[in-house]
Amino acid sequence: MSRRLSILLLLALSLGIFLGTAARPPLLDDADSAHAIASREMLQTGNWVVLHIDGVRYMEKPPLHYWLVAASYAVFGPTTFATRLPLALAVVGLALMLYLLGREFFGEREGFYGGLVMATCIGTFLFTRIMIPEAIYSLEFTAAFYLFLRSWTGKLSPRKGYWGAAVVIALAVLTRSLVGVVFPVAIIFLFIVLTGQWRRWRELPLVSSTLIFLAVVIPWHVLAELQVPKHPVDFFWFYFLNEQVFRALGWRYPADYAAVPLWLWVSELFVWLFPWSVFTPYALAEIPRPRSWRKLDDAGQAKLFLFIWAAFILLFFSWTKSRMEYYSFSAWPAMALLLGLGLARAEKEARKWLPRLQGVLAGLGVLAAVVLGAMLWVSRRVQSTGDIATLLHRQRASLYRLSMTDFLELTPDSFADLRVQAALAALVLLVGLLAALWLRRKHKHLGASLAMALTMAGFLFCANSAFGVFTPHLSSQPVAKEIEKYLRPQDKIAIYGEIEGASAVGFYTGRPILLYNGQYNGLEFGSYYPDAPRIFYNDRAFRPLWCSSTRVFLVVPPKQRKQALVRLPPESSYFLAESGDKQVYTNHPVRPGQPTLAERQADRREPIHSTEPTLGESCQEPKTLLGMEFRAHRPAVAAHAPW
Repeated sequence: MSRRLSILLLLALSLGIFLGTAARPPLLDDADSAHAIASREMLQTGNWVVLHIDGVRYMEKPPLHYWLVAASYAVFGPTTFATRLPLALAVVGLALMLYLLGREFFGEREGFYGGLVMATCIGTFLFTRIMIPEAIYSLEFTAAFYLFLRSWTGKLSPRKGYWGAAVVIALAVLTRSLVGVVFPVAIIFLFIVLTGQWRRWRELPLVSSTLIFLAVVIPWHVLAELQVPKHPVDFFWFYFLNEQVFRALGWRYPADYAAVPLWLWVSELFVWLFPWSVFTPYALAEIPRPRSWRKLDDAGQAKLFLFIWAAFILLFFSWTKSRMEYYSFSAWPAMALLLGLGLARAEKEARKWLPRLQGVLAGLGVLAAVVLGAMLWVSRRVQSTGDIATLLHRQRASLYRLSMTDFLELTPDSFADLRVQAALAALVLLVGLLAALWLRRKHKHLGASLAMALTMAGFLFCANSAFGVFTPHLSSQPVAKEIEKYLRPQDKIAIYGEIEGASAVGFYTGRPILLYNGQYNGLEFGSYYPDAPRIFYNDRAFRPLWCSSTRVFLVVPPKQRKQALVRLPPESSYFLAESGDKQVYTNHPVRPGQPTLAERQADRREPIHSTEPTLGESCQEPKTLLGMEFRAHRPAVAAHAPW
């Protein structure tokens, strides 16, 4: 392979997959749309220092990812594609950076395979469907380590390499806060100590590199401290202690997170790096033995560095009390390069187990095709509904911190809405992985690896189309479209509970959102400042608004339905629409002859829900409700996973 061909293939695959799927499906509820709103408000208000969501200070996150999305909005407008564009480009850059790192220290094929693994594995695709910065700071880590290793081995001048690494690490701090500096510094320190080269520390321009790092990092932190009042919440206490240190120790308030069980977190690494994770034995064989660590050549040092890089991150999150599935993302570039290195070595040496492992992968493809075919057969008589949420089986609340929960909700009947996607995915996996096996047995190794990559590209497009079918369940965009049919400039939109319960409504309508009994979790701290907008309503404040002449659209997430309905005056409330178990009510009719909730319940021709409680009291006779305290559903563990 030539360098030009390697780069062209990596560009074609990464751009095709990640730009080709950036416009659909719509942004998801929870953090995805909420973070997008923060970027849009940054552009609208011109405040590029402190993030705001719905006008409320949102101080949990550093700004770089939001700057990139806001810049994307400035060029393309606040669209779904523009939101995902920075992450898509980050994956393209990550694939190319791994290629450069692998080519520099191992060889052309090894570097190409490293980029190929990163661009076509399941985890990279899955965790760039939501606006989280993992791909961006993983790219920054890779660039910093590339510069460091080149300077350390004498392939690049110290000033260019070490000073460049300092700049990139500073950008990682602006992307992922303390993790951005703690991880790379700890990994580099461990590498120097374990290779017995600690006496070379004098070669490192520590003072000048530190000054460069601080020059990039300090301005934003100082400006943020100046813009955020000291009371009632100090920025530095909240941002550094509460959000970084206390989160790792499990002391953070609010406790809207939990650690995924360690055994599951580690096991899922096989899924995130699939299908290339099948070749893990060859990757492990590339790790230098401890006895040789003090006398390694440049390639050996690079291999050891990759091992320390992945091991440190995995061990850190094995210990921490806050452990989401995608927290291992920043270790994947090192693992991808080790997988690429091991696969290339196995091909060159014609390892006898290579065709057998490829056969295992082909067997998994056949098994997946059989399972999908069986689901299609079972659901053949089921009528497609257009709203897959009606065919899903909801799991217990504690499972919703897992990214794969929505797959656990699938029932045989739900494949009635996934027929096209399931059939195409089965065909792609069956044909592609069997073709890769045939090529591998013919010793056409590059062809086999490219067949695997193309198979994954096709499968990921099928998966993206399947996510589109899940749109009513995962996103409030269909609800927002329904509201926009009747929305007037003077109307108001409210969500029952916190904004992340239906944040896509705020993004796609572009309107401020009122929060009814939603002053908790993400926006709680920002709501305490005296200049916070008056968007938070309790029972006492919301009833007069609902009973006024102002038309209000109230979006009710499924978990909040019981609490919301018991508060709505039945004679002054109207059901408007439902999508994915999310319902919309209004306080004034939007269509002629639209029945009230009381009339619907009395009529029974359109029952509201068999398990719902008695409706609230009328606007004319409020008795109990005005004295009620907030009793909305406030989950012990928030749904931090992408879906």
